[in-house]
Amino acid sequence: MIIKKFLITITMMSATLTYAQTAPNILGTWEAVSAVSSAGGTEDKQSRSVLSNKKDSAILKFTISNQDGSAFQGETSWRDGLKNLVSGVFHKDGKTLTFSSDVGVGTGYVVNDEMEFCSASVLTTKNRASCTQLKKVK
Repeated sequence: MIIKKFLITITMMSATLTYAQTAPNILGTWEAVSAVSSAGGTEDKQSRSVLSNKKDSAILKFTISNQDGSAFQGETSWRDGLKNLVSGVFHKDGKTLTFSSDVGVGTGYVVNDEMEFCSASVLTTKNRASCTQLKKVK
């Protein structure tokens, strides 16, 4: 019984170590290369729809200031000067990420020095979805 518990513990530790090693180092500044967005009101708060394929229609910059293995934190910067804090994690594949921000949630992926960052609002005052392609600049 003791050997079985020991083997289970070793297996769990190995899985944890493997998981933490799969995430790339994403610390630094990432800037928008292209973006697409869709925004509009809600049933209770009507507003006009805005569809855009312009680079500045979503986040302009994503600065990742902290990373511990597969977990990271940072801040997004928008065209209007708005900034949102972001907390995220990598999936086991080391490329796919899931994150939560002040106003939304999303997914994305990282391959080398390129990132896709897609988010959707969780506000009751507007509906917004966007995807930004970013490149690491420093």
